[in-house]
Formats: sequence, C-alpha cells, structure tokens
Amino acid sequence: MFPRRFSELFQPANSNLKNAITNGEFQKVLAQKLIRPNVGFRDFLNASRKFHEILKRGQLFKVLLARPVAPKTHRTNVLKVWAYHCECVFAQRLRRCQQMFSLYSKWWEERALKEFIRKLKQNITKRGRGVALASAAVYNWDQHRISIDEIKKNENQFDYINTLKENTICLACDPTKKDKDKDSMCKCGKAAVPSSKTYDNWVPFVEKTDLVIWRRPHASGSGHYEYKMFGTYNDVSAEDFLNVQVDIDYRRKWDTTAVQLKQGESEELTNSDIIYWEMLWPRLFVNRDYVFNRRYLIDESKKVLYIMSKSTVHPNFPKYADKYRIEDYFSCMVIRPYTDLNKPGLEFVLTYYDNPGVNIPGSVTTWATTRAMPDFLDKLREATRNYKKYCKSEGKSKACEKMKVVFNRQEEGESLDYCSVFREAKKMLIQHAKGESNEDEQDQGNFDDSSDTNGATQTSENESTSFFKYFHPLYYFSS
Repeated sequence: MFPRRFSELFQPANSNLKNAITNGEFQKVLAQKLIRPNVGFRDFLNASRKFHEILKRGQLFKVLLARPVAPKTHRTNVLKVWAYHCECVFAQRLRRCQQMFSLYSKWWEERALKEFIRKLKQNITKRGRGVALASAAVYNWDQHRISIDEIKKNENQFDYINTLKENTICLACDPTKKDKDKDSMCKCGKAAVPSSKTYDNWVPFVEKTDLVIWRRPHASGSGHYEYKMFGTYNDVSAEDFLNVQVDIDYRRKWDTTAVQLKQGESEELTNSDIIYWEMLWPRLFVNRDYVFNRRYLIDESKKVLYIMSKSTVHPNFPKYADKYRIEDYFSCMVIRPYTDLNKPGLEFVLTYYDNPGVNIPGSVTTWATTRAMPDFLDKLREATRNYKKYCKSEGKSKACEKMKVVFNRQEEGESLDYCSVFREAKKMLIQHAKGESNEDEQDQGNFDDSSDTNGATQTSENESTSFFKYFHPLYYFSS
C-alpha cells in the first residue's frame, strides 16, 4: 500500500540480519566463499569472526561483489549464441523481403515494378538535400530541342489535304466549302455521312461545316489511331490564333479540361517551352497528364505559322501516382491566313497522336474524337475572338504587351481628336468672314474694284487663321 524504502529493495521487510548471523545460516553461505570446503569447526568460527570484523568495518559490499570470473570458454560460447541469434534474425528478414518481391512481381507487370523501384529511389533521395538539388538538373536543349528541319517537313500539309479531299470525300459536298444549313443531303445526292474511301490509310471520320477529321491506325502497331484535321475560320486572325495557344495564362481561363497547366523551362531564342498539362477525363478514368516540348515558328515570307509539340521527360515534373502519364505524344499544327497574319480569315491543318497506354473502349475513343476535339476547337475559336479584350484588361504575355502598345497609340490618337473642334470652328469663322465680305461687296456696288474685295477676304482669312493657331496645343511646342 505504501512505497517501500530504498533499503527494502535489497532486503525483505521481515528479515533480521542479527538473527541470521546468530543462527549461523548466513555464515554457512559465506563460508562457502571465504573458506575452503571440508574444513573443521574451528576454521568455521574463525570465518565467522572475520565476517563480524567485516561488518564492523563496513566492507561487506566488497565481499559480495567479489564473484569468480567466468572462464574464456564460457565467454566464447556466449558470443557464439549471440552471433547465431543475429544470423537467424537477418535470414528471416531476408527471406521476408524475397517473399514480398516474388509476390509483387506476380501481381504487377514489369513496368509497374520498375516504377515502384524508381519511386522508392526517389523517396530515399529526397531525404538528402544535396541529392534533391541534383535532381533539379538543367534540361538538355541541345539534345531534345525540336529542329527547324523537323518543323519544315510539314510545310506541304495544305497540298496534302487537297489530295486527301479529292480521294476521300466528294469535292461538291466538301463541308468546308459550304455555308451552314440544315440540309443533310449532299449536292451529289448522297447522304452527308463520312465516306468509306481511303487514301494512304486515311479514312474520313468527322465532317462538319468548318472542320473535317480523318484517322488511320498508327504505324507503331499499338492499336490506336492517328488523326488529321482541317479547319477554316473566317472571323479570327492567324496571329491571334497562334498567340492564344501559346499563352498559358490565358488558356487556364478558357480551357475547362486543363486541370493543371505549367511552364517548366523556356528557350526564348528558339520559342521553345517545356509544358506540363493535366487533362480532365471522365469520372471512370484517371486523369491524363503530359510533359512535352513545344516550339512555334513564324515564316513571314510564306505567311505560314507552325506549332509542334513532342512528349519529353523533365526532372521538375516526375510521374504522379494519381495520374496516368502519356509518354508517346505528338502534334503539329500549320496555320495559313487568307490574306495577312493580322487580318481575319485562316485555315489550319492539325496532325495529332497520343498513346494512352491502356486499351480504351472504342466508344470512349469515338467520344473523345467526335465530341471533345471539336468542342475544344470551338472554345479555341471563341477564345481567339476575345483575346484582344483579355490583353487589354489583364494580359501579361509578349503578344499582349505588343497589343497594349498598339492600344495606347490608338488611345493617344483618339485623345487628339479634340483639335477637330477647333478646325470646325475655324471653318465656320472663315465662312462667316466670306459671307460678310460678300455682303460688303453687294452694298458697295460698283464703287470698289474686285481686287479690293479679294484683298479684304484674304485679310479676314489670315486674321482668323492667325487667331485660332493659339488654341492648337502643338503651337506652344513648335520652334
């Protein structure tokens, strides 16, 4: 009930050292340590006296601590037992790791296993600051930059589209050459449905008023399709159409499918950028994300614009567990204006391919092509119409800065229009002066010469002109 004293930890509460000594029980125990065995009673009494002397001097603890030292063989045996125990524990842990490895290798594919090992290494290296800084290595532009020759390979895309139209769809029924109407029949008498004709394995897939889409199986043999699109817009300029796709900040506002859109690195001399893009997918699927190298080129001599994107790897954008990384992605858009780059009217050709990595049902692929891509292009067209308003209000890109300079010049020109008021007043006064001079001529009749009349009129005009020059703001800044 009550806590014991410190001495009671070593000696029971009912023990009596004096009684133990007088009874001779404790002496027998100590005699086994202090004297040799098979001794007489006198030797035992001598040992008892020595013990009493030890008690008086207070050196009992020395006797109790004076234990015999274990032999060498005993110590080696203890070490052997300890080594055997450690060996058993290590073997058990190693066997457990081997079982886990074999289990997960059966469950996962080889690619998933490599991904698990890579993430494990990444988590380990994140703990070290130096290793973490080393992971943010600089992107090798010399090795991964999109070359101009690779872009210029697509300069004949519009000629190829004309050949594709001639061999796959009826030219009289070309939806890009017709106005919007509710007629579902073509001029040739056939229904306005995608044709079954093919050219270079391209098959018409979607035909709309301002958009035609072809598709064909990709050359890699993955079972997925490569798409080619031709569109024409008469209400947006080619320059704005390019700037809207390049401006990431603006795309975050109008593109509802872009969950995340970031810029990793950029090379201004070549108009190249590293872009991270997370695309929203339906609820039953995981979102797809892309890391691609994008470069655009403006050929002012031929009035053609190019945008090319290719998938790449960047240390700032590793793979994420809750998203699926698209590692095989390619797109190239060629834009050509009707007349000038900054005037409304353009046509474009878009070649597009990505490998989702898993077998997606054909219905989902059809939905993504027939609904998602045309809807995206419609949003892109509408965003291009509103791009100048965005640049004027909150745009910060290079294209918006150039537009703001033009807007400022226009506003300055409009602010100087107040001088037209003084010009109108000046004209009115001159006409009034001419009217007064004509009345004076009528009153004087034939008494004055015509030369005097002309002189009076010129004098009044000069006076009115010299008077109104003081109201002009540039008069005070002229030399």
